[in-house]
Amino acid sequence: MNVKEIFFTIDTHVEGEAFRIIIHSPIKLNQKGLMENSRLLVEEYKRGKYFLLNEPRGHRGMNGCIVTTSEVADFALLFLHHDGDVPFKYSGLIATVTALLETGNLEKKHMNQYKIETLNGIYQIEAIVANQSVISVSIESENCILLEQTPEYSVVAVDETRYYYVFPLPRDIQAIQLEQMTSLQTWGMAVTRQIRTKNVQMDGVILYEPLSGLSNKVRSLTFAKDGSIVRSPGFDSTFAIFTKLAVRKQMDSLTNESIFSSSLTAHKIVGTTNRFFVKSRGFITGTHEFIYDPRDPFEEGFLLK
Repeated sequence: MNVKEIFFTIDTHVEGEAFRIIIHSPIKLNQKGLMENSRLLVEEYKRGKYFLLNEPRGHRGMNGCIVTTSEVADFALLFLHHDGDVPFKYSGLIATVTALLETGNLEKKHMNQYKIETLNGIYQIEAIVANQSVISVSIESENCILLEQTPEYSVVAVDETRYYYVFPLPRDIQAIQLEQMTSLQTWGMAVTRQIRTKNVQMDGVILYEPLSGLSNKVRSLTFAKDGSIVRSPGFDSTFAIFTKLAVRKQMDSLTNESIFSSSLTAHKIVGTTNRFFVKSRGFITGTHEFIYDPRDPFEEGFLLK
C-alpha cells in the first residue's frame, strides 16, 4: 500500500439522503472568501471530489460537504456533488450541524440558533440538543414560485433558483411503491431525457400521488437530471409540491412521504405566500478514513448506471 493522502469524514443521512462531511483532508481551502474557495475546489480538487463521492468509496446518492471558517456565521459550508446535481441542499445543512454538534466540533448555543454561510447566502437554523444528541433541526425556505402549469405538469422555482418539473402519477403506473420500481425508473429516465432535449433549465423531475384521500398528504419520487432516484422525500421536492397544490386549495401544511417510507412535513410560514419551514433531523452513520493510493486503477471511482 502506497499511502499518498488520507481523508477523514463523518458520514450522515437525513431522511435517507447520504452526506459525507469532510473534516480533514489534503484539500486546502486557504482563500479568504467562500466564492474563491469554491472556485479553488472546482479547479484544483476534482480528483478528490470524485474519490470521495464515486464508487467504490461512495455511490450515486452520496453528497459531500466541506466545513470552513466564516467571519459572518458560525461556520461556512461548501457542497461537493456529482456532476449535474443540484449544488445546494437544505438537508446538507441539517446533516452538517448534526455532525458538528454531536462530535463536539460546534459549541452548543443557549438559544439553539446557528448561522451557516453558503454560496446561496446565510441560513439561520434552530437545532435542539438533548443528552449530546441533536433531536431536531428547523429550517426555513426562501420564496417558491409556480412558473408554469399545464395539463401534464407544473414548473416550480424553489427559492426562485432551482427548477423542478412536477408530474402527477400517470395512469399506467399503479402507485409509487417499491413493487413498481422498474416502471417508475423507466418513466423517470424517459421524462428527464425528454426535458433535457428541450434545453431548458431543469434541476429535477418530481412524480407525486395523493395518499389516503387526504389533501395534504402525498407520496413522491424525485429524479435527478440524469434520471437517477433521490433517496429521500427531498426538501426542495416537498416545497415544490406544496407550491403547486397550494394554487388550488388552502393548505397550512403538507406531508411528503418517499418511496422508502421516510417523510417530511412542511408548514407554510404565516404571512407569506409560498415560504415554508420544516423540522427534521440527521443521523451519524459512521466515521471513516479513506486512503488514496496512486496505484489504484479506480483512483476517481466510477458510477453504476
